[in-house]
Amino acid sequence: MTVPSYSSRFAILLVLLATACKIEDGPPKPTDSAIGAPPPAPASPIADKSLRPAADVADPATTVRGTPSAVVDALKGDTASSLTQVDTAFVFRATEPDLVVLQRELAIPVAGVTASALYDTYAELRGGTRPHEALDILAPRGTPVLSAANGRVLKLFDSKAGGLMVYAADSSERFILMYGHLDAYAPGLAEGQKLERGQQIGVVGTTGNAPAGTPHLHFAIARSNDMKQWWKGAPVNPFPLFRP
Repeated sequence: MTVPSYSSRFAILLVLLATACKIEDGPPKPTDSAIGAPPPAPASPIADKSLRPAADVADPATTVRGTPSAVVDALKGDTASSLTQVDTAFVFRATEPDLVVLQRELAIPVAGVTASALYDTYAELRGGTRPHEALDILAPRGTPVLSAANGRVLKLFDSKAGGLMVYAADSSERFILMYGHLDAYAPGLAEGQKLERGQQIGVVGTTGNAPAGTPHLHFAIARSNDMKQWWKGAPVNPFPLFRP
């Protein structure tokens, strides 16, 4: 048998080393331009929309802290709109006495959240030019969403942008309270049902177009003279009403 010369063995060694380097390096990593648009957000993990999620699907606490800009950046993809028709007629606008009464009745609609943890997102622009006109309350997925006031359920609605939503009247029948991006309704919740402040109506989630990694409640208020038109009203900023 012929023994390879020293130069031949050295050449073979170089080939082996080159091959090993190619395997270790692997394919080139894609650049931002190669990645393109982000993949669509995954569907809610809750298959049965009438049930609370099991404990094993709850997210850890949402980690959006610090500067208000961090919250804005995390939620900029949320373009949900609570009202399909905004009524700017003077007779529909909330008066100061109306708001005083509502403020006395209101409670923060997410379990465990305090007023100091809220950030005013009402005037933020969403979708480029449209004012948000709602309060986004961040919380872990599966956190109970509570009725903010005594009243009744007006409509359970599955919106393309807002996901699973609850529209409810307050006890004065002057304000519509709207809860969006729910992952599930509370068992037995039904249209026409009476509500008590603090009663669970659903759970925090990301249905609709909420960012998949930022579960939160989209909470909005509108002044209305006709509770039958649950989609119509004059928007009211909820944020000042939760301040002491």
